[in-house]
Amino acid sequence: MGSAISDTFIKDLQDGGLLSELTKKIQSDDTLMLALRGHYINVYYRGGSILHISEQANGYAAKFDTNYFEGEVVALPPATIQAAGDCSNWVAVLPKLKETMNAHFATRRKSEREFQQLAAWENNRSVISNDTEYFITDIEFADRDQGAKLDMVGLKWPSGLRKDETKCKPVLVEMKYGTGSYDGAAGIAKHIADLEGILANPVKREGLNKTIADQFEQLLQLKLVGFNKHANYSRAIVSGRPEVIFLIANHNPRSRKLLNIVEEIVEPKDFDLRFFAASFAGYGMHDACMLDLGKFKALLKQLAG
Repeated sequence: MGSAISDTFIKDLQDGGLLSELTKKIQSDDTLMLALRGHYINVYYRGGSILHISEQANGYAAKFDTNYFEGEVVALPPATIQAAGDCSNWVAVLPKLKETMNAHFATRRKSEREFQQLAAWENNRSVISNDTEYFITDIEFADRDQGAKLDMVGLKWPSGLRKDETKCKPVLVEMKYGTGSYDGAAGIAKHIADLEGILANPVKREGLNKTIADQFEQLLQLKLVGFNKHANYSRAIVSGRPEVIFLIANHNPRSRKLLNIVEEIVEPKDFDLRFFAASFAGYGMHDACMLDLGKFKALLKQLAG
């Protein structure tokens, strides 16, 4: 499960720290995203991890997934990061690693993961991020105890309540890209069942709330969330009834497959189920774009004719 990183780790990522050059690179490169994982971080590119950095007793260890190599093998810097120059070497090789991943994705597409990173960027760091009502604090979230995985977690903070830090609700987002993703072992019904098992547990809910709040604060410290804090801002407090959102990307409106699946869904007891209908085009998330189960069924019936 993703979680906040240590005070030492966050300081090393901030200005003047051992890893600060990497943070500056992420801040200036909209194709990169930082995910906090407790004792390590992932830097994502096109939905895949381009860099994994773990906390060690004497510095950090960096690695790149060599399964991405498709022919030309890029010479990687030494794994150990104990000086700023060691971090600089990894930042310098990122363009080559991007080319490697581009070649890999050309034959092994991961459209769902790529678009989930885009959705996170649009709500966190794009020019409209301060106008949206949702912030994404993590992608590729996993609960090992329950065996459940989600594409994104974050918080909902209505635009009219931005001066009240207690009005943040936990949000879990699952992206479904194309009709082939609607059913099966990772389908909509299975995800709802998994989440009912997790969110019915108050201890798990509270742990999730804390994780989201901690991640949001650290992303703010690293200037990786475009959010205009009010003058007396202290800290976001995440609480209340969770909201689970299905972000359906590139649905074929002539297909009845999604309608048939949604017709069988029963309103969950422990969370608000929502389906994201984009505001014209784009992934900027607003409360007005979130359809409840009844409204979503009605929309699908209208589209199906």
